[in-house]
Amino acid sequence: MSKILIVDDEARILMLVQSLLKANGYEVVTANSGPAAIECFKKDTFDVIVSDLRMTPMDGMSLFKELRTLKAQITFILLTAYSSVETAVEATKAGIFDYMTKPFKVDEMLATVKRAVEHAQKQNVAPRVNADTPLRYQFENLIATNPSMLDVCKKIERVGPTSATILINGESGTGKEVIARTLHKASPRKDKPWVAVNCASIPENLMESEMFGHVKGAFTGAVSDKEGLFEVANGGTLFLDEISSLPLALQGTLLRVLQEKELRRVGGTKNIPIDVRVIVASNTSLEQLVQQGLFRPDLYYRFAVITLDIPPLRERPEDILPLVSHFLRLETESSKKQPRISKEAQDILVSYRWPGNVRELENAIKHAVTFLMDEEEITPDLLPPRVVKEAHQAPKQPRAAVFPGRGGEADTSNGSLKSFLRTKEKEYMEQILASTQGDKEKAAQTLQVSLATLYRKLSDEEPVPQKG
Repeated sequence: MSKILIVDDEARILMLVQSLLKANGYEVVTANSGPAAIECFKKDTFDVIVSDLRMTPMDGMSLFKELRTLKAQITFILLTAYSSVETAVEATKAGIFDYMTKPFKVDEMLATVKRAVEHAQKQNVAPRVNADTPLRYQFENLIATNPSMLDVCKKIERVGPTSATILINGESGTGKEVIARTLHKASPRKDKPWVAVNCASIPENLMESEMFGHVKGAFTGAVSDKEGLFEVANGGTLFLDEISSLPLALQGTLLRVLQEKELRRVGGTKNIPIDVRVIVASNTSLEQLVQQGLFRPDLYYRFAVITLDIPPLRERPEDILPLVSHFLRLETESSKKQPRISKEAQDILVSYRWPGNVRELENAIKHAVTFLMDEEEITPDLLPPRVVKEAHQAPKQPRAAVFPGRGGEADTSNGSLKSFLRTKEKEYMEQILASTQGDKEKAAQTLQVSLATLYRKLSDEEPVPQKG
């Protein structure tokens, strides 16, 4: 139900408009002055504000300007008994949605409010999320509306409170560290140390010392005893990103530490007991590395008891705009205003493939905010040129049908008409999905198919050929 704030210092008009809008299904809040309206605005969220122009001590235009300092994006209707060209020009230049003269006609009032509500809904930075939508995880930057991500959240809910070792799989930039930190915050260890390290960033000759510590004199340069990462994280959580970079020689040592729950510093003779929850992540397949002899199978199976597979951003388009809204809040939290984002910019953000995943999206929003200056709306020209260019090229080179070396044409290498038609069908469905900003229900309605059919046809699974 849309919520309307009505502001008028004349009680009769206030009651009349309130009764009219309530009778037509709107939720209504009233204020008899500009200052009272500001207090209501600070405590609640409104789709539309309807205000009289001539009021004391604050008139309607002053109220509009004050509310804009609290929230950049508002839909405002002005009521005035003093109709003039000057009033209309001033109101529209200032950004007011519409104005009406008193006495107004009932049909005119209802039509104007309806248009205003529709305008407000279209201007939202991200699709409005129903209270029933399970957006339950808001730790750090973890945003989840996509079914696959919601499944990850359910697993976090179940395994977070345990001490189980967990393997997180996902491309670079998908938010594996955010997931790991969420697991830590969902555990009884949340008030204990959180230590994160990228294994690929540690030189191989220093890896053992960094992980397990060393004693004085263990090697040249070891001028004092040093705690390793496991000791620093004792009682808490140790997150090892890019675990595939761990040298084979150290993989055996790590396995022993995990099994025995004790370690020995480099050059030391004393076993040190530890209590650490280990979470590891990889952007390459550990299973393939095991088959290639580059990763110990026993260590892999130790990790793979519980795995979380994080989908790339291109496979969760419905999460893009909520993430955009989240990053905008982070980037503008020191400012009173949060910029709007134009429909054209939203279309570009949803159409782009995001090879750098969530990290690239965050950087794109930082880029836009950096160049925002005094403007109140993010438009395509503020986005990174690469993102705009490739998003505009997307319809010309359909994502589901482009293969290297074929000039953007559909792959016909297997000669199957059924395969070709399936590719084209999926390509069209993805275009419709992008046009609905990832809303699968709207896409299914547009395509005139059931939601279940849409999910099935969007999957990457090829049908199994039938014999005979």
